[in-house]
Amino acid sequence: MAEERHGQDDVWDVVVVGSGFGGSVVACRAAQREKRVLVLERGRWYRPGEFPRTPLQMATNTWDPEAGLFGLFQLWSFRRMDAVVASGVGGGSLIYANVAMRMPEEWFARQHRDWPLTYADLDEHYGTVEKMLGVQALPEHLDHRVPKAAAFVRAARRAGLEPRRVPLAVSFPGPDQPLGEDVEDGENVHGVRRRTCRLCGECDLGCNEGAKNTLDLTYLSAATSRSLRQPATIRELCEVRRVTPVGDGYEVGYVEHAPDDRMAGRVGDDRGPRARTVRARKVVLAAGALGSTWLLLTNHAALPALSPALGRRFSGNGDALGFLAADRESAVDSAGGPVITHVARAGDHLVEDGGHPVFASWVATAAQPGLHRQGVRILAARVRARLAGRPDSDVSAEVARVLATARTARSTLPVLAMGLDPTTGTMRLGRHGQLRIDWPHDEGYLRGVWATLDRIADAMGWRFRKGLSDWLSRGITAHPLGGVPMGRDRWDGVVDSYGEVYGHPGLFVADGSVVPGPIGANPSLTIAALAERFATKITED
Repeated sequence: MAEERHGQDDVWDVVVVGSGFGGSVVACRAAQREKRVLVLERGRWYRPGEFPRTPLQMATNTWDPEAGLFGLFQLWSFRRMDAVVASGVGGGSLIYANVAMRMPEEWFARQHRDWPLTYADLDEHYGTVEKMLGVQALPEHLDHRVPKAAAFVRAARRAGLEPRRVPLAVSFPGPDQPLGEDVEDGENVHGVRRRTCRLCGECDLGCNEGAKNTLDLTYLSAATSRSLRQPATIRELCEVRRVTPVGDGYEVGYVEHAPDDRMAGRVGDDRGPRARTVRARKVVLAAGALGSTWLLLTNHAALPALSPALGRRFSGNGDALGFLAADRESAVDSAGGPVITHVARAGDHLVEDGGHPVFASWVATAAQPGLHRQGVRILAARVRARLAGRPDSDVSAEVARVLATARTARSTLPVLAMGLDPTTGTMRLGRHGQLRIDWPHDEGYLRGVWATLDRIADAMGWRFRKGLSDWLSRGITAHPLGGVPMGRDRWDGVVDSYGEVYGHPGLFVADGSVVPGPIGANPSLTIAALAERFATKITED
């Protein structure tokens, strides 16, 4: 595949690879400082209302270009570790659970030797990100509409923990407003109307109401604002493969995908990808812990001064998933609401309530064997009654009994955990250039997590169930970190405290890959705060 060479218009001050919590921040600040900024995002734009929901759309909503799939989710399966990442303009903000939590200062202190900066260096930027993302907790006037939140608070308190509301990047209606009220946010990049949260629980699938204050609706809208002298340019479906030093900057080679069926995310009649190149004085890799690490590993020959620490210090941020199963009398509806509303801390880990979309309850209900058995019994009883000449035309009670048998669908509360898991892995390239992770599965940290969840379940008279991944002796993470860790020199890390790659001036990394260890809390806010710090150097002349 021949590359189309760059033209005069394809020379930029800053090229940003990826549009997640690092790339969007850098693109915004660079554009506001009148730099010519190009953002290359491998995924596509998703306007509110365009996120897949039907079974047909969801069946093709994964990312695998070789299979003709250009959807929102990329699912990685490594030895002993699985990971989920996003592919779309706005990166992980499109599918995360909205939590914008600061890293606890005492947890930073426990790892301070691994970080080439101070907590104050982070703290000065946290507030900026919170303001940009419109962070607030679930308002109390909506508590009665989210029963799972009250159930989690009650269970945590009985277990001796102190639950508190989590900060969320969500637009909620006011006390006197209905759900789904229009959001007055001024200009946004899509030019569409947004609505406040309807408590539908679909945060992790992409918000079709526009209630999530995602990066496309915040930082990227600011980066492309018509009020700027140099609005940033964002190119979707552009997957970067190559970064090469050239002159006083870098040449970036990428593939431009061209799927036809954009709603489903699948190619029907693919016109074929085109290879292109652009040049920039500065390049910022922000493709996530897995993406940025893979890019540097595959381009190591062109970037020979890369640190020997490349690929090291991979962390799953202590992520774990479990379920609290209530009995018939204390059943709790975990559908709806924001996916996460509260958090409780227990030693070296956090526990958060989980949820799922309302429609998932119906899917789970339909899958319950008890529902089908009860339905057959009731049908047989009605046939016998009809044959005996005693038919009853009112079947309301029978239908209610059938639905009531599906207790699992309405009495299981997902719980999420994350924390200071000391386990670290190493990323490397396999024989055929694919990413590999060597992960030393260590049960020590997880035993503490499971003990906490057992304690919460026991306090309510419930049962605790581990997730399927644990039964398979595999870790699972939605927050992969590390691989391009920060360090005090090139022997200690790949980048310095401002994200610049040692040995390659003008090449930066701004995403979760630079984090040298677990953040413990949901990492999105910390990654964005680091990017705010990095942007101060990236935008220097």
